Amino acid sequence: MAIATHLLRAGVGLGAAVMGAGALIYECAMNTRIYSKFIGLFDHPDPAQTALYTGDDYADGQSWFAKHKGEDKVITTEKTGRVHGYVIPAEGPSHRWALLLHGYNSAPEGTALFARHYHEQCFHCVVPSLRGWGNDETHYCTMAYFDKDVALAWLDYIIAVDPQAEVVIHGYSMGAATTMLCTGENLPANVKAAVSDCGFTSAYEQYAHVVKSYTGLPSFPLLNAFNAVSILRGNADFRKCRPIDAVARSVTPTIFLHGTADDFVPYAMMDQLYEACAAPKAKQPIQDAMHATSVVKDPDTYWKAVDGFLRDKL
Repeated sequence: MAIATHLLRAGVGLGAAVMGAGALIYECAMNTRIYSKFIGLFDHPDPAQTALYTGDDYADGQSWFAKHKGEDKVITTEKTGRVHGYVIPAEGPSHRWALLLHGYNSAPEGTALFARHYHEQCFHCVVPSLRGWGNDETHYCTMAYFDKDVALAWLDYIIAVDPQAEVVIHGYSMGAATTMLCTGENLPANVKAAVSDCGFTSAYEQYAHVVKSYTGLPSFPLLNAFNAVSILRGNADFRKCRPIDAVARSVTPTIFLHGTADDFVPYAMMDQLYEACAAPKAKQPIQDAMHATSVVKDPDTYWKAVDGFLRDKL
């Protein structure tokens, strides 16, 4: 009996320790206010990747966005509450709209190069702050799970403003996952196409990859505890955040792009998503591009593929 009691206490203690570790990881990874304070201690980006985001083209895109973004706009829906975004009108009459979705540890400004390109093609651009980032009023990232609702709220806004709108949804990384989750919904006919740039197959698989690649630790049991904490806090169940299932239901024409040197969201995920997609589709690898750098690594190949795919859809 004494041995059983000791074993029970040890098991309870171990379980509490694992849950505590899961809670700590959850706060560091998902509480964007905490993450932003500690990222410098743990994030050590590849110098080649950093160089792409300190070059002239990226800087020019940021300057363009700052000049054109205008005032932060707020819309409110019953499902999302208050959500923030920027609306950049086209220079002339147009029914073409681009809904642009940023990635993890980013903000609307992260879509600057996309917004500039679409604007040059006479698109109105709508660029939301996704959950926890930018001007969003919540503090927790949802890795696309609830970001889908934010994107759909802005889609409703676009159609209310312009019932004849023809919309392309374009996201990168977490924004690509959000894009794909949207395409799994019963979207209005106004949505003509989607662009998924370096999106992941599922949030849980993505986290498992990050844990293994960046720490060398097994995902079990820490990832299970992390997910349990997320559910208990009223955030996403990351096992249910599965863009690969959404594209299997999709009827929205979708082009997938991914850098071949991406070791954060594995390049192999693009082929998995492409094969699963039930809608008209295309794919374009970007040679030697690391995570979320395709548009700056090889903009000519990137935009030739995207513009070619969209040409007969809007």
